[in-house]
Amino acid sequence: MSNFAIWQPASFMIAQLSISIHSIQPAARLCLSALTLFLLFLGTPAWAQGSFSPETVDRRIEPLSAIDQQFMAAQRADVEAWANRLGAQLTGQPDRDLVTLQRILDRGLVTADDSLQLQALGVVLGDLFAAELNMDWVVYRDRAGRSRALRYRESETFLFPVTMISRRWEAGHERAVEDIYQSNLERTLAKLPGANWR
Repeated sequence: MSNFAIWQPASFMIAQLSISIHSIQPAARLCLSALTLFLLFLGTPAWAQGSFSPETVDRRIEPLSAIDQQFMAAQRADVEAWANRLGAQLTGQPDRDLVTLQRILDRGLVTADDSLQLQALGVVLGDLFAAELNMDWVVYRDRAGRSRALRYRESETFLFPVTMISRRWEAGHERAVEDIYQSNLERTLAKLPGANWR
């Protein structure tokens, strides 16, 4: 009889492991429901709770963080230092700064295997686009990750200048900085409001 008493609870426990959620005791069901609601409302991103419209579910646009601003300022300072080594300086004028960026590359002050330094050149290139096209720096988040980008006002027109130079030079396609600038400038101008009247 004592053997049966020991065996019976064990078989009962095994049977309990294979039951459905509907046979869980009411208190346990209530706890599970509360946990599910908690995860839904507190554990999901803001876009999943309706803070963003359906068309932007996979994308968020945010202002630059303080860290972004500091990092970009340091990148600009690096490019300014390289320009100074060549007897030049950044002016904010495309015709001069594009030549300076090209000289930095041609003189090997930045090498094709140094992504961060190439991206610093991209930030300066982006500043030229921003001034010419009246665009602002933002943080662009999507499934691919987080990028610093330029946006035209509140429109859907974006530019990603930080990697425009680096992705080409790292792949061995040493396209002239002037060409990169002009082609992207023309393509973006064509997308802006009133483009047909330009």
